[in-house]
Amino acid sequence: MAFSIQSKNVERVARAIYPEAHDREAFLCALESGQSGISAVAWLRTQPVDGLFERHHVRPTWLPDWIEVAAESAQPGKLPEHDAGEFYVLDLSSTFAVAPLKEITTQPACIVDMCAAPGGKGILAWRYCAPHIVVGNEVIRKRTAQLISNYTRCAIDPAMVTSCDPGLLGSLIPGRAQVVIVDAPCSGQSLLVKGLSAPAAFHPATISMNERRQRRILAHSAAIVAPGGYLLYSTCTFSVEENEKNVEWFCKTFPHFKTVQVPTLEQYRSQLSDLNTYRLAPQRGVGAGAFCALLVREGDPAEAMWCEPREMPMLVRPVWTSVALAGCQQRLLPIKGNNPSDRRLSQKGRQDKNRRWRSRRDSE
Repeated sequence: MAFSIQSKNVERVARAIYPEAHDREAFLCALESGQSGISAVAWLRTQPVDGLFERHHVRPTWLPDWIEVAAESAQPGKLPEHDAGEFYVLDLSSTFAVAPLKEITTQPACIVDMCAAPGGKGILAWRYCAPHIVVGNEVIRKRTAQLISNYTRCAIDPAMVTSCDPGLLGSLIPGRAQVVIVDAPCSGQSLLVKGLSAPAAFHPATISMNERRQRRILAHSAAIVAPGGYLLYSTCTFSVEENEKNVEWFCKTFPHFKTVQVPTLEQYRSQLSDLNTYRLAPQRGVGAGAFCALLVREGDPAEAMWCEPREMPMLVRPVWTSVALAGCQQRLLPIKGNNPSDRRLSQKGRQDKNRRWRSRRDSE
């Protein structure tokens, strides 16, 4: 692994997070160890089957009863129950990132996962919140195949997959989602803890580029959150610029959003911000590392624009829809892309229009 804790870039990031030398040394040792990640098993419907796989001795306090931790020697992804969609396997750190969803006590009508592939965050959000519909958006079109595969295997329904730029999606469904997840593309510094390669992850140029991209995604995502709704921001990296500073920027730019306290994550509260932000350090031994913050938009939820699940494909052209939405034909199709101001009637829409005209004519 082309990585050295002697790197000035790594040292700079470490000093920004840990002013104390002993904390910084523990962090650097965790990076250098390159230990394999710990897998979590999220049961989606049935109760866990005892003895199906060996459990890990580690069980963080943030986990709900329906998430278990697999032993390092276990391979739950190879079990037939996995193929049948009984559970979803993901890194333990990812469960930390979505743990704030416990604080949402009302059933959301719509959850939008802005950077959805491969689908783990949206699937866990579906399990936590039981929404009426999940919209998984993945701007990189070739990655939607894996997202669709996971939604299909796990029977996430009603659900749809889109492949829109965040700015476009924000203009198509403004104020429509009670929960928006932004598991943002990041420098991926925690990959080193898993023994994976992350070239230039600590370089200032890489961090700055990701910071700008994350802020753009956050800004467009804010438009989708309904009054009284929530925005969950998370990354799998360590730099302050991509985490605490982004949340502070967001709250300053969009003052109608406030961070939410998460009691189950209180021991992981970040000391680098006065806001309610949480980071999982790799030296704790319960995952490779993650950051998260839950924000709520001010306003009366009754003012939110209600949208039936079957109406969602009418607002934005999906790449894929689940079984429950399969019969929904999009009557308005864009001539170019998904531009809502430049639309034409689809063939089925024209047929329906002619049928209604003939019905009125015959009745006369």
